[in-house]
Amino acid sequence: MNYEIFDPVRYKINTRLNWNTVAPDYHNDWANRDVGPFKLTIELVKAAEIRADDIVLDLGCGTGVVSREASHYLGNSGLITGIDISRVALSIAKSSVNIPNALFIEMDAENLGLNTCCFSKVLCQYALMFFPNPKHVLKMIKSIMKKNDDEEKKSKLSAAVHGTSEGVPYFSCIMNSILKYIPDIRPKGNPSVHSLGNPDDLYNLIAGAGFSDISIKKYTFHYQAGTFEQYWSDYLSSTANAIRSTIESKGSKVISAIKKDAQEIANKFTDNNNGLIQFPWDVLLATADT
Repeated sequence: MNYEIFDPVRYKINTRLNWNTVAPDYHNDWANRDVGPFKLTIELVKAAEIRADDIVLDLGCGTGVVSREASHYLGNSGLITGIDISRVALSIAKSSVNIPNALFIEMDAENLGLNTCCFSKVLCQYALMFFPNPKHVLKMIKSIMKKNDDEEKKSKLSAAVHGTSEGVPYFSCIMNSILKYIPDIRPKGNPSVHSLGNPDDLYNLIAGAGFSDISIKKYTFHYQAGTFEQYWSDYLSSTANAIRSTIESKGSKVISAIKKDAQEIANKFTDNNNGLIQFPWDVLLATADT
């Protein structure tokens, strides 16, 4: 089997291109509707204990739903800065967060153009597991967070990741079938949506970056994916958009086999009365102090 060598630069270029394509649908169909895992947004921001004068960083801010929620807690002396690799996602964020003290910057999280200890709160929803080197990212983040011994004003990280493959069947139902028939579709070492889904792995990552007072909570939400045909179409045009051309290049026989296997798994989550799929969706919410 000929696996590609993982190239983080190429990965980031492809990630940017993909998110520039899917960001509008991602925002309209998922993030902005607070469905499935995005029901966590309010809890993630609440866990950060944002004060009116906080300087907040939204890491991998996407289309700005976390920044928008955080802005409700800020006063005139507060500030929120969102960074993301996708210019299209950032344009949506700029239009959806209507406060003067919000700033959105196109930036690679692994190469931050920030070098002063100014942030009192850092938020990160569903981005950490996609960084090629998340430990490096967290170490950089910690270095630009304010140092404060006052317990009530301690700088705080609030980050959310998706759960394990078993805990998020929306992702794994089709992807496991794809990997069965096209095992080398992604390079070895390519970041996975489930890579931090185990609480111990998430805890060890954050602790290894130097944070303290780490707390991890698990939430389980539900997402109605529609009929199997609706789920299949949505998955290929969103989650699997970056690899869709590779899948389609394998021909109708392979696609049919992938689809058949995925449907058998999806049937476990399908309501026999209406034919609609209702997936459980595990997420982890971690908080930590500097």
